[in-house]
Amino acid sequence: MSTEGEKIVLGSGKLYTIEFTDIIPENSLIEKEENLLGLISGGATLTYKPKFYDVEDDLGLVSRTYLTEEEVTLKSGVLTWNGNTLKRICNTARVTESSGKRIVKIGGLNNQDGKQYVIRFVHEDELDGDIRITIVGSNQAGFSFKFEKSKETVIDAEFKAAPLDKIGTKIIFEEDIPVIDALTVTSIAGTLSGDSKITVAPTIDNGNSYMYKTGNTVVLPSLNDICNVAAGYTTWNGIADISAITGNEIEIIEIDNTFKAIKFGKTTIVAKV
Repeated sequence: MSTEGEKIVLGSGKLYTIEFTDIIPENSLIEKEENLLGLISGGATLTYKPKFYDVEDDLGLVSRTYLTEEEVTLKSGVLTWNGNTLKRICNTARVTESSGKRIVKIGGLNNQDGKQYVIRFVHEDELDGDIRITIVGSNQAGFSFKFEKSKETVIDAEFKAAPLDKIGTKIIFEEDIPVIDALTVTSIAGTLSGDSKITVAPTIDNGNSYMYKTGNTVVLPSLNDICNVAAGYTTWNGIADISAITGNEIEIIEIDNTFKAIKFGKTTIVAKV
């Protein structure tokens, strides 16, 4: 039974940039086609590197360690790019477009624009939910692009993170987690002695079925856990009274056709005396 909802993360994602203006915009404003830095090659690498300072007295009786610095970088290779891409990874780049030409001029300390960008990496996963990594900063590692006879030209960008709020946050890691629809389970005395009448809301979805388990205490499963006879559950048709002990707990699990838990809830048993 899963307790933490761990994921297996496989695959790359998309890299977006948008100018930072003191707040992180909503996802819908960042993740627009026009904000794509470019489709990436070789994935993306987020690195968090802390630095510590150790203090110890001469006799070795007192020792303390202090965190003194945090360095965060996000690296990625940009496969699809043009001159406007260079402006977002170089603070001295200037772009002009005229008469069917785009000209990029780079260099000159006085040409620094001082801009910082929201850099957003999105790993899309329809099964387990998306992952988003957000930093604020700029490319401080320069860039190079190599033109080869039989190989694509990829620009390697390395963004160094700056604090993105007043408390020094440098990384926002956001992941979608399953939203569980809880079942409201009620128990009243059943028809026969020792039986309980169980009702469940909302109504079961088409194609699903119920399993249940009773005991002194019961622990609800996690979403998509397997709940079958081998796992200690009993089939229930949603109508029949259930033989149980007053004061014990009962959990009702709505499962799909592969016995995966979709919805669940529990209550305390009330059985007919």
